[in-house]
This record gives sequence, C-alpha cells and structure tokens, in this order.
Amino acid sequence: MLFFDSQFNYSPLIWMCHTKELNEKINRVHERCLRLMYNDKHSSFEELLIRDGAATIHHRNIRSLAIEMFKVAKGVAPKILSDLFKVNNNNYNLRNQSYFQIPNVRTVYNGTESISFLGPKIWNIVPEELRDLESLELFKTKIKKWVPENCPCRICKNFVQGVGFINTN
Repeated sequence: MLFFDSQFNYSPLIWMCHTKELNEKINRVHERCLRLMYNDKHSSFEELLIRDGAATIHHRNIRSLAIEMFKVAKGVAPKILSDLFKVNNNNYNLRNQSYFQIPNVRTVYNGTESISFLGPKIWNIVPEELRDLESLELFKTKIKKWVPENCPCRICKNFVQGVGFINTN
C-alpha cells in the first residue's frame, strides 16, 4: 500500500483537477490495492477505506490544497504559491466574507478547474476551527480527520443534460 500511496501523493496539486472518469479509474486501482492488501473480495470500497483508516485520493488532494491554503494564509508558503492567491482587503467585518478573493473566470479548464480558483473555494469549506489554528503541524494533524463536504470541483458534481453541473453533496 505504501507504493500506491507514494504514487498518488507525489505533487497532488499538479494533477488534482482531472476528469470524473480518471477519478473513477484511480478509485478502482485504490480499491484493488485495498482488496489485495486485506485479502477481501466482498467488502465495498467504502468499507475497505474505513478498515484501512484511509480516504479517497480525491479527498486527500482536497486536504493537500487546504494545507497549501493554510500556508498562504499564515504567510509561510513559497512566493510562487502565494502569488496565485489574493487576500481580500475588506475593512468590513462580514459574516460570510472570504479570506481570499475568488477570481472571475470565463472557462472551465483554465478557470473553474484551476488551483487559483479552487484554492479559495476549498479554504471556504474548511471548518473555521481548523482555519484559526496557528501551528502548521497541528493543522496537518487535524485536517486528516476532515471529510470535505460541498466540494466545489467538477468531480463532486453531476452533469444534467440541458441544465449543466449540479452539486450532489
């Protein structure tokens, strides 16, 4: 399992914006690895994940992006990563104010499926008690238990003919 994990944990931000079909293939490979590791031909993928204490590769990628957003928010990220995200400079204390600006986009693959668009969206769904932590190590520990809900990416949405993508979470 260590070999499998190492393959999908290498540079997850580079390839996290893939298609739903590729995500299903990754999940099938992940499921096969878990079945082989536990010699279990009958449990569902979700049961195998619980048994292993693991999450899907997609959830791991979302968590990795949340960790990078934490670094940017706390000022410890590399400049090249920090330059991708702009901080909201709003003097008003609004309830639903986003910490990062969400860029205006006109396309899907270079717009809504880019790290600069998804990063602030993911940061907004991270629970506030995690965002308010001061230590990166503590954040990394606690984020491993977080299961993303209402993920804004295309993988988590269903396509309805004539309507478009709708969020199913």
